[in-house]
Formats: sequence, structure tokens, C-alpha cells
Amino acid sequence: MGIFVNCVLQSFPGNNSMKMTDPVWNSSRPAGSHPANLFLNNPPNFAMPSAQLQPSPANFLPPPLSSVNTAVPKSTTSLVQGSVPSFPVPSGLPSMNGLVQPPNLSTFRSEDLFTDVALSPPVTAAPVTNVAQAVSNFSSSTVGKTFLPLLPLPDDPHFVKQHVPPPTVHPSGRSMSSVSGHGIGSSPISEVQHNFAGLQYPISSPINAIIPDMGNLNLNAVSPTRTAVVDLLQEKHPIPSECLEPPVVTLPRPYDRDLESSDSSVLRCTLAAVPESPSVLKKCRLPLGLIVHPFKDLKKLVMVETSIIVRCRSCRAYINPYVRFVDRNWNCNICGRANRLPDEFYYNPQTGKVGDPSLRPEIQNSSIEFIAPAHEYENRPPQPACYIFILDVSARAVQSGYLVIFRDVLLESLRLLPGDNRTIIGFIAVDSFLHFFQLRENLKPKEFVVSDVDDIVMPSKSFLLFYLDDSINAVESFLNDLPERFADNTDPKCALGSAITAGFELIATIGGRLTVFQTVLPDIGNGSLTSREDPNLRAAKEVTNMSAASDFYKNLALKCTERMIAVDLFVLGDTYVDLATVCDVVTFSSGSVYYYPNFDACSNPMEMERFRSDLGRYLRRKIGFEAVMRIRLSYGLSVHSFFGNFFVCSSNMAKLSNVNPDSAFGVLLNLDDNIDQPVVCIQAAVLYSTCHGQRRIRVHTICLPTSESILEIHNAADLPAIIALISRMAVDRCLYQQGTIQMAREASVNAVVDCLYAFRSASASREYGTLLCSRNMRLFPIFILALLKCKAFAHGYSIKLDHRISAMLQFKIMPISNMILELHPNLYALHAISETNPNAPLLPLSFEKIDRHGLYLMDTGRYMYLYVGPGISDTLCKSMFGVNSYKEINSMTVNLENDNAINEHGMLIYNFMRSIISDRLQKVPVRIIKEDSPSKELFLTHLIEDRSETSFSYVEFLNFLQKEICGK
Repeated sequence: MGIFVNCVLQSFPGNNSMKMTDPVWNSSRPAGSHPANLFLNNPPNFAMPSAQLQPSPANFLPPPLSSVNTAVPKSTTSLVQGSVPSFPVPSGLPSMNGLVQPPNLSTFRSEDLFTDVALSPPVTAAPVTNVAQAVSNFSSSTVGKTFLPLLPLPDDPHFVKQHVPPPTVHPSGRSMSSVSGHGIGSSPISEVQHNFAGLQYPISSPINAIIPDMGNLNLNAVSPTRTAVVDLLQEKHPIPSECLEPPVVTLPRPYDRDLESSDSSVLRCTLAAVPESPSVLKKCRLPLGLIVHPFKDLKKLVMVETSIIVRCRSCRAYINPYVRFVDRNWNCNICGRANRLPDEFYYNPQTGKVGDPSLRPEIQNSSIEFIAPAHEYENRPPQPACYIFILDVSARAVQSGYLVIFRDVLLESLRLLPGDNRTIIGFIAVDSFLHFFQLRENLKPKEFVVSDVDDIVMPSKSFLLFYLDDSINAVESFLNDLPERFADNTDPKCALGSAITAGFELIATIGGRLTVFQTVLPDIGNGSLTSREDPNLRAAKEVTNMSAASDFYKNLALKCTERMIAVDLFVLGDTYVDLATVCDVVTFSSGSVYYYPNFDACSNPMEMERFRSDLGRYLRRKIGFEAVMRIRLSYGLSVHSFFGNFFVCSSNMAKLSNVNPDSAFGVLLNLDDNIDQPVVCIQAAVLYSTCHGQRRIRVHTICLPTSESILEIHNAADLPAIIALISRMAVDRCLYQQGTIQMAREASVNAVVDCLYAFRSASASREYGTLLCSRNMRLFPIFILALLKCKAFAHGYSIKLDHRISAMLQFKIMPISNMILELHPNLYALHAISETNPNAPLLPLSFEKIDRHGLYLMDTGRYMYLYVGPGISDTLCKSMFGVNSYKEINSMTVNLENDNAINEHGMLIYNFMRSIISDRLQKVPVRIIKEDSPSKELFLTHLIEDRSETSFSYVEFLNFLQKEICGK
């Protein structure tokens, strides 16, 4: 039993208004109503019974869901009993109704306004009196060709014979001396597309395993466009001079229309030209998938408020720019069905006129947001914004100083938290005990302590939850005293699992977000763990203990998902916390992990500033609650696997308790049948609740051409999207499919070999001593080499297990732009800046390019390193740092917000540095690194073109690739 200790001897006021019960809350809460009573007599119907959320004990991988007709949504029951067979679920994946649930998926949602987003005011489709008469006089012109009706999908494809790579020394580190043969069938993209984690094939089986064989491809069927060919052996120091933007998509008429707004970064396909048949995809040796960034902060997002949201009656796709109007009907570009166009759709709310429906905002924008009609998209009132903070107050946490930063940032953000007058807040502190707090206006805070953390008996919810508007002064007073309240705490233990369980119980009838701060291993109470890390094995080739030690946190996450509660985790410090186990509560509840190694507010200002910036962004950014994302695809395509933090409800739908603008997700696609249309269309839609209690739908649609030319497809490959998808598949394999680091490394290397071999075969080039590649894929080898050398997949040198796991978790949800910088930082020669040339040149990532007299800036996305050569001139020292010589420079951080420049030259350099991060939403800490500094290794590890003790240099890697390809 728990023991309650009232630390402040003041009775709780008997206020009847605090005990009112609201069976269902609404957008305007009654005065005096209490958040603890929300849903008291009418719990939310999430349509996800807890029994169905339990993972299956099965331990083998199911076949792909290629037979699912994703264009026609069906009920879960019909999917299970009909087109989708009920497979046992592999260990580590949640299940619903017997369907396969990949360990991650993304959902799609948005909110109303955000400080960084210029949202257009909602366009209201007001009723028009003479619409019917105007419509009868209006005839839309026929555009393009008629879409084919929806056809049944083919049966699941069969496996093809797998093959083995050749004997050699593999850059992944594997000894291949016992392996023989390396035929064309074993191309890695087979391995990349279908051998990774969520995929159902062993790491050695070809990606083509899910694609049925077809006859030889006739390249003359479509005249290939002129392809820019690059010999990689002649570009031994590649520089991503372009911004690695998506390839330009050239659509045939009538699909090549100009849109008012289109942001390709929210929905990117790995191939901007989709193969027309499975056999063409097999010969291309490239992965077919999507990177979805559905809730991204967009500069322009049109909102539409209308009584009727036009959708296809068959596949339920939303009307979009790529549909075809025929008379008074519109043909769905996803399934081909002809739908009646409502009379209201002929009225344009932007112009106030009746006329051409193609001028409607839904047809003019590839991304759009609907304000959903309540009667159609709500089965209960939307939940209020609810935020619970769970604070580690153990001795280690107090010593780190994070409580002071947490207090300062939350005080700054308290009135900026997303929400309305229904916003609910609460606090729980944890060491060996659980500490709950009652905060009421004009009263001193009361603390309730529960000592039995194995069998928690919680105080009344009416004591612990409160509306922020009613108690904001009390919250501010509590936060001001928070660091001093636990300043003398010497308790080293932490009952983290019990604290998260208590937070879940606190808001189980409401839903919301749990924000957890952790500094030590949870070693007491529910979900207690013991250390599994052996420091002597950190450099071993085969990394162990990457899977969870207990199912406690995963099962807790499934309960949270059932009640629309997301868990976000901030890990501070270098103490081992078994992140591989604890992260399950985040992964399966659609949360995020933030990791700050070596955090100390006094001795590590760089991590302190990053934590301060990240926490401020986290608290203020827009948020969506109780979200569901569905992906709809043209005939011939289907969803194979999802990668990210979410819960998969069906073959093409994912559930997110919370959705935020900083997370992106991966989707692997199947090509099930030949495509006989000139284009394919992909649509991602997210239904969510805003923090103000409004239901909205954000819809993104893209249209891509099809091709049967291997050269055209390679020339239209989107390299950043391919890298983002491959990295997610590799992480999935390691963390959830009982794979190894070695397997992920081998499959990644094989992906490059297959890609280059396929291009060489298609171009019919057999010229000796060359390594040919399409121009837009020329950075593929350097990015894969960077992937092999990053913390997530490196081997041969000591990497702490939590560091490795945190890097993998970042890859799971990182947007493309962030991932590219993480793998291949930008290196600038700052000393070359002058009045005539205010921009620093971009350099290859090799120490060969570092001059001892120079000053260099390395931008990794999350950090910036200012590398100072020992021969730097005294003049430059004075301009930049205000000191007379190199010896006087301190290894410290630089605040770019302050004007540190001494003269005009220094000002030019600082202005350039500020311009790099001007569009970033978080501050980027800048650290000075001298050549003789112990922190020099932070800079050198990012010089990926150089050889290390355990990995190839870039030139050696190219030679290896050439040898592999010539041996085929």
C-alpha cells in the first residue's frame, strides 16, 4: 500500500466546484469543471480493445501484404477475413485483429496556426443560391484519357532463388572467404528492399524475392532520356554542391499542370519515375518506397472549411489536382472510379463565383487541410491538450543541473503551450518514491509521496490534474521552487516504470502526452532493470543487447496507444539507462527520444544549450492529438512495411497518439502488377485533432510518371529519399527483427553494388577501369560509406550501447534534410571569406583538404564545430576571437546570437555562419576545437573520406565496388 505524506500542513479546501463530473467535455468547459472528471462516465471509444493490442508470441516473419487492395478501404474484419490472410505476428511487433503490425508507422496531422508557419485563413464554402442553375449551364472540358476501373490485385508473388556474394574482404567488416559465387540475382537492393527488418526475407535473400520474374526488358519501348553519366573513379572527392533536392518530375499531358502550392518534401518517392512492371523494378535494383513528412511546418498551407468533403465512393481518396473531370463527374486518380460531382463543388469559395471546378483550392494545391465537419469525423468531442511532466529527481539528476534548465524553459513557454482554456497540466517527480503535487491558485503546493512503487495507490485525480488557465500562478510558483525542493536529495534510485504507469493512469480517460526526463537506470519498482552493458565488448563486431530486456515498456506503450497517450523521453547524462529497453514505451506510442550524452549544466555548455533549445522547440511547436494516417496508392502498388514510431492498424493505416512537425516516416512499397497507365498517384491523409479541439484532415498528393527504361528510372532516382529509407530499414532490422549490425552493414553495401551493376548493364558499358553511375546517384557510395561509419552501424571501436541505440532511434524519425547533414556534414573554409567573396567554399570531408593555417566550420545539423589550425594568423585570431594568438584561444562554445566580431572581416564570417542556420527552428551550438585539443576526435570522426583503423577510405571503397561489379 502507498503511504501518503502531506508535506504542507494545510487542508485541501472543500470546493464543490472541483468535484463536478463532466460525462463528456466539450470545447467550452463549464466553469469550475475539473479535468480529472473528463470521460468519467463516458470513456473514449478508441475502437482498439486492449486484448487486440497484445503482441503475438510468434517469432517468424510473415509474407508481405502485397495482396491487400489499398485503394479500397475495408473494415478490419473484412481485411482479416478477406484479402489479407491472418498471419502470426513476429516478436516485437504489436498486433491488431491478427494483422501484421510493423514496429513503426507515421501518421499525418496538423494544427491551426504556428509561429513558424504562414497558414492561409480557412476558405469557407458558403452556400450559393443559384448553384444548381449555374451548374446545369456549366460543362467541364474533357482532360486526358479515361482512367481504368479498379481491378482485383494479383496473388502474392513467389520467392525467387537467392544467391550469394563473392569471396572477398567486405567493407562491412565480414570475412567472405568461405562464400562462393556472386550472381546477378543476389543484388543487394533485393536485400535492401526485402531483406531488412520489417521485411519478411532473410538478409541474404534478394530484393527481387517479392517481385515475380518476367521476360527480358525491351529498352526500345520507351526512348530513354539522355542520362548524365559519371565515372566515380574520376570524382574521388565528391561534394554535394546541389542541395540534394528531389528530382524534377516531368509529367505527361494532361497531368503536367501548374499548381498554386506544392511542397515535394512532405511526400517523396525514392523513384521519381515508377517502373511499369515488377520485372523492370527487379532489373533497376533500386528500392521503391516513400518518405512521408506529413505534419511538416509549411510556409503555405491552404485550409478549406466546407460542409461536404469530396471523396471517392470506392477507395475514399480525397479529390486532388490529378483527378479528371468528365461532364458532371470526376474520375478518381487512385482507383479510376467515376464519381458524381456535388453541385456545391462548382462554387469557388476563393472567388465567390460558380464555374470551372478545376479552379477550386482542392484542385490547385497538392497539400491542403480540411476543417472536418463534426457530424462526419467525430464519434466524440476532441480531447483537450493534456501535458504531464515526469521528472527524475534522483541524486544524479539533481547533480546534472537539468531541473534548473527545465524550470527556466517551461516558465518561458508556459503561456505558449499549444491549447485553449481546457489545457490540462500535471507533475510527477520520481526517485525511490513517487511524488505527486496538488497546485491550486492562491494556495501553497501540496506534495503527496507514495513509497510503495510496486503496488501504486494514487491520490485522487482531482488533486493532481488542473486546468492551466485556472492555476497558472500556482504553477509558476511551483516551478520557481522546484530545483530547491530536491536540492539535497541523495537518493540514487529511480522508479521510472512506476512513474510512467502512474502518469498513464492519471490521464487514461483523457489522452494526451507524457514528457519523461531520465538520468539513471530504472532499478526499482515496476519495469526495474539491471545493467546489461559490458564495456569490454563495445568494440566487438557483433553488438549484443540491442533488443529489449523486458516487455514491460512495450506493453505499457500499447496501453498508452489504446488511450491516445504518447510518451516522449529526454535522456540526460552518460550513465547507462538501457535505452534499448526503455525506448519501447516511446516507439510504440508515437513519441520521440531526445538524448544528451555527457550532459552537465556546468561542465558541458554545448549539451546544455542543445537541451535548452530542443526543449523550448518541443514545448511550443504545434501538436496534433488522436491522429490516424492512411496511404492510398494507384493500382499495382501496395504498402509492404512502415518505418517510424507509431502503431499500425491495417495494411495501409497507422495510428499516432500525437503527431508533431519534426518527425518523418518511411514506407516500403510493393509493385504487385504491371502498370498500364502513364502515371501513378500516391496520397497520404491524416485525420487529427488540433490543440483547440478541432478535427482536421491534412492531405498530400503526388503524381509520378511511369517508365520501362532502366536508365530513365536511375536518372529519376531520389538519392536522399533512398538513403533515408535504407537507414530506416537497417535500424528496423537491428532493433526489432533480431538482426545484427553485420547484417545491416552487408545489405547496405550490397545496395550500392546492385545499383551500380544495374546501371552498368543497362548502359551496355564494359569499358575497363570505370565505375559508371547516373549523375544524381553519384553520391550513393559516399553516403553508404558514411552510414557504415556513423555511430549507429560502426564497429571496431568503442561505442557505448546507449549512444548507438539513440543514433538508431534518431534515424527512425529524422527528416531527410537532417539525415543528410548527419551522415555527410558540410565543411566550409571560413578563412577564404572576403568582401568580394562573402560565401565560404564547400570542401570534401578529408583531412587532406585541411590547411594548418585555416579556420574551418563543420555543420552536422545538430552541432557545429569551429576547427582552428595551429598556424592561424594572429589577425584572424583577433577578428574572430578577440585574442592575439592561437595559444590564447579557449576551447569553448560560440554564441552566434551575439556580435562576437572585432572587425569587418570577423563580421563577414559570423554573418555567413548565421546564414547557414537562419531557417532552422532550433539553435545549433558551436564549439571551438583546436588541433591540439582532446575534443579533436569530434571533428575527425566526421571526415568520412579518410581511412580509419576499422574501415575503408572512400577511394578504397570505390575500388572495392569496382571489383565486385567486374566480378559479376
